[in-house]
Amino acid sequence: MLEPLEARLLRPHQSPRARPAAIRFFARSGHSFVAEEAGRPRGFVLAQALWQGDRATVLATRLVAEDERTRKALLAALTKSAYDAGAYEVALAAEGTEDATLEEAGFVPGPRLFVRRLGSQGARGEHRGVLE
Repeated sequence: MLEPLEARLLRPHQSPRARPAAIRFFARSGHSFVAEEAGRPRGFVLAQALWQGDRATVLATRLVAEDERTRKALLAALTKSAYDAGAYEVALAAEGTEDATLEEAGFVPGPRLFVRRLGSQGARGEHRGVLE
């Protein structure tokens, strides 16, 4: 169901993740969502909670959306699910990096994390420590 959408919207260097086994796994997480319109998928986010030893972080490893409106709706759903579960950190793996030093050492660009703290810490603009 989601594989054709993902295949159409992925960048050439990205590997598909919307395989049936992955969808079943992420469906149980409570933090993954599909955006539909008229019964047709328009985007999805695959996410799960990670225990850091002293706190939980919700990590989204794939966000695919046909348009900005769908992307915003999926991010809002992800944020609400994290907050409602008491996980006040959200991390989103995004493709790409510009660190030439790493490339010179033989590394290739990989996921980059965008992080957001929720609740009072987020309101104060605090963001350090999420998955660090």
